[in-house]
Amino acid sequence: MTGLTFEHPWFLLLLAPALWLGWQRLRSRPATLQFSSLRIAKAVPRSPRARLHWLPDAVRVAAICVLIVAMARPQQVDRELLSGDGIDIMIALDMSGSMNAIDATEDEIQRIQAGGEEPLNRFGTARRILKEFIRRRSADRIGLVIFGGEAYLRFPPTLDYVRLLNALDALVLDDGRRMSQDEQGCRNGCTIAGSGTAIGDAINRAFLRLEKSKSRSKMLILITDGKQEGGSLDPLTVPKYVASLPDRERVRMYTFLVGNGRESRLPAMDPLRGTLLRDRFGRVVYQRPDRPFPTDPELLQQVAKLTGGRFYASYDPQKFEKDFEDLERTTFEVKVHTSRSELFFGWLVAGLLLLGLDLLLRRTVLGRFPA
Repeated sequence: MTGLTFEHPWFLLLLAPALWLGWQRLRSRPATLQFSSLRIAKAVPRSPRARLHWLPDAVRVAAICVLIVAMARPQQVDRELLSGDGIDIMIALDMSGSMNAIDATEDEIQRIQAGGEEPLNRFGTARRILKEFIRRRSADRIGLVIFGGEAYLRFPPTLDYVRLLNALDALVLDDGRRMSQDEQGCRNGCTIAGSGTAIGDAINRAFLRLEKSKSRSKMLILITDGKQEGGSLDPLTVPKYVASLPDRERVRMYTFLVGNGRESRLPAMDPLRGTLLRDRFGRVVYQRPDRPFPTDPELLQQVAKLTGGRFYASYDPQKFEKDFEDLERTTFEVKVHTSRSELFFGWLVAGLLLLGLDLLLRRTVLGRFPA
């Protein structure tokens, strides 16, 4: 987008008196010769030269106005809108067993259940917010890594948001139940075993995908509720490597620690049937975990700081949603790159040329006698 602006716009206030004086000058010119009667003079045909008697004054007024504009320092402004277009994003989503927890008080749970629904657990909240985030993107390639005790690439960076959303919908969180003959298999058909939190492996898998990208901007969004447990790679290995790269090659990492531990509850299991425990109204029963879930906010802060990202402590679903909105507002907001070109010299030359034309007209073809 291009436009015109002025460095010293207050000079433009001089245009009003200049135009007013010029108008007065053109309207009423004092007589240069006196006659006892104008009857004979009016009968004389007017030559083209006489008809253009006003032109030198008009040129002079135009010259003054152009010079006033020059003093106001006109500038051409070119604005280039830079949004999040072209960013490659990898999402690393925790699918460990603790993501089954909900962060709500008993009163909040009862209020939700009274409406015929069940509260979203941490994983369900993260999935809902991520889906809204993806739907708001337009030209950013987005990929997905999931992790529990291990980490897997679920979807490479893509512009096919429909398939990515379908992949998110298809994820099944490990609810902790195991098959009787295969203790490693999930009874609920989980996508990945949730026994562990391989943060380092997840960061590494996401980074390896972004490292291949030729995009001018890359970022990683890490969502977890725990600390490093399991996996083979230290979580700070990749961030330290990223910190050693030039700024233009860095992958910014934004880390979200979800849950608080104060009001965390897990669905209770029926020990006889191996299913979710429900009350007489068919509603899921939630209970406090046997031990608090270990977290490591210092680790996530270091990951973000080393890579030029930001750490968010999203202690409940409402805070998580606000934090993600903050991420979008600060990272994907429309930025305007502005460049200015000086137009002062052109206006100055034009004003001086008009003054020269005024002088030329007065000294030659449109000169008056007496002057």
